[in-house]
Amino acid sequence: MTSSKPADRFALHRATPQITADEHVRRRVIELGEWVMARDRIYLDKCFWIYLRGARMRVPSQPGASELLDALAAGVAAGRLVCPISDALFLELMKQSDLTTRGATAELIDELSCGVTLCHEPTRVATEVAHFLHANAGHSVHPLEHLVWTKVPYILGVQHPVATAFSEDEQLVIQKAFFDHLWDFSLSTMVGTIGSTWPHSSSFVDIANRLNRDSAVHAPSMKSFAQVYRDEINGVLELAAPIAADVLHDMARKALGPAAEPSIEEREEIIRQCLGLLRAAIRKPAGRRALRTLQIGALLHAALRWNRKQKLVANDIFDFHHAEAAVGYCDVLLTDGPMHALLKQRNIAIERDFPCRVMSSFEEATEWVRHRIA
Repeated sequence: MTSSKPADRFALHRATPQITADEHVRRRVIELGEWVMARDRIYLDKCFWIYLRGARMRVPSQPGASELLDALAAGVAAGRLVCPISDALFLELMKQSDLTTRGATAELIDELSCGVTLCHEPTRVATEVAHFLHANAGHSVHPLEHLVWTKVPYILGVQHPVATAFSEDEQLVIQKAFFDHLWDFSLSTMVGTIGSTWPHSSSFVDIANRLNRDSAVHAPSMKSFAQVYRDEINGVLELAAPIAADVLHDMARKALGPAAEPSIEEREEIIRQCLGLLRAAIRKPAGRRALRTLQIGALLHAALRWNRKQKLVANDIFDFHHAEAAVGYCDVLLTDGPMHALLKQRNIAIERDFPCRVMSSFEEATEWVRHRIA
């Protein structure tokens, strides 16, 4: 473990100039991933955090919220479980305009999450694609589940400070020490520092409206759920194919040495081939589990589109992101009734590939937690 004293951090990093900033980040992530995966992981959506916050503040809340809060707190304190969050949960928290209740929610999240979050979705997708390609190329890889966690200061990604006034070696020391410094910042400290400056508007409203228009245009051609799912998964894999092309290019450069960058035509052909590779992979259970964020998202969007009477709203997109994070990497997802019902649809068959249990009942969740920590 890295020392918490700034002087010790600087001394350590000056003594290890061969470790790059990116490699240092990777080591901390893997160390955290091993810690997280030694515990049961229970993911709560926004509603459950609000209910538990109400129980903590002793204001009227949902029946059973206090019992679940006590069970979760006991499990976390005993080192048996953790309640990680995600970038979607963070963005929903920052939408709360009441700074007092927002701060109280953040303090509760700090306690039950231990500062742990899944890395933000674009990074998670890229990690899944890279892990799939490296594993299938025969490379020795860490378990995917060890590579997707971070601490809340990096919930929206990692950026290193650039201090050009210092030498290159000293700048590397500063970058690694600064990363360690922020690593242990609490969510409550973050939201307190941000205060009321965070914008409350969300791009998800525009995204939902656009997707609804697209769905209406294509609704007459929808003949089966399987067809709608294929459309959805093919669409997201088209976005993942350039990531795969970059990964393969990097693998080739490390294996064969520097080479000329491919032409536009060559890169387009590589992307096309990568798309074919990903489409073939997703047809198999191992491929669906490897590319789990894309797979879960495609299933959910397909299920909603297949229900022609239902319109997508901004909050649905947040719920989908919660499910993509939780179902892929957690043991339990606590969510509201509608999302619970959606995930349990026979068309989706989410349990076919992922063992995450979906719950919407305080009583069921409390019983599960108590059994696990008994």
